[in-house]
Amino acid sequence: MGTSIYFYNPSLAASILFTILYTLPLTYHTYLSLIAPYTGHYHKVSYFIPIAIGAATEVAAYAIRAASVKQQDNIGLYATSATLIVIAPVLVCASLYILIGRLIRSAGSCAAPSPNTETKKPVLLFGRFSPSWIPRVFVTSDVVSFLTQAAGSGIASSNDWVGKEKDIGVGVLIAGLVLQLVTFGFFLVVVVWFDRRSSAAGEVESGVRSVLNGIYVAGGFITIRLIYRVIEFCMGMDTYTWTHEWPLYVLEAVPMLIAMMVLGWYHPARWLPVGLGARSK
Repeated sequence: MGTSIYFYNPSLAASILFTILYTLPLTYHTYLSLIAPYTGHYHKVSYFIPIAIGAATEVAAYAIRAASVKQQDNIGLYATSATLIVIAPVLVCASLYILIGRLIRSAGSCAAPSPNTETKKPVLLFGRFSPSWIPRVFVTSDVVSFLTQAAGSGIASSNDWVGKEKDIGVGVLIAGLVLQLVTFGFFLVVVVWFDRRSSAAGEVESGVRSVLNGIYVAGGFITIRLIYRVIEFCMGMDTYTWTHEWPLYVLEAVPMLIAMMVLGWYHPARWLPVGLGARSK
């Protein structure tokens, strides 16, 4: 074995364990989003399919990490695993962005009746913006964030993470991480806005309340993961989070695993009535 690219002695058992653990949300989300709608047990909620893909991405990421642990001088395996770990949360967030946009558009629950007609006024985000822009803006921002992170990683690794290239690359990567954190933070603000507006009208269905609770819990764990990633790179290389393996699992793998499991339990197909959250015409 050549020189290890790790700053610590990585655990093969941990990578195998999380490869196995992530098959749980993968199996469950695949069933709810891709199989159950055709068995008549649940209705089709196609916008949650990215979470199933995200779970599959996590399985692949930690399986490849296990291979990387066995070949610690293989930069390709390490880079592939690290990249997949970054991609997975983007897919999970994309589903949540589409979900809240659909809820706001289809929920007469937060639309106030017009005094002169029984037809409900269209719901505008913060009274100004169409909710149809929510998934477009948020998903686009997440994609830009990911591409920025990938570009930063590419620049930093172009000279084996040393010298001027490393400093520039890490700076670009941090910018991408901060953008992702800000985007998700604003998403949570939108969720709270929708929740408060709906609750004030006294028209929050129990199923919607359950789904919102799931978003809050999962969102909390996703936020922990995002903050960890920002701090990790802001602290710089050769610092504690880079020279110890446990932060990767405790602050990255575990939060995303819990978030996926929670979103499986509070899956819209299980809780939302047929038609609520569907694509608007």
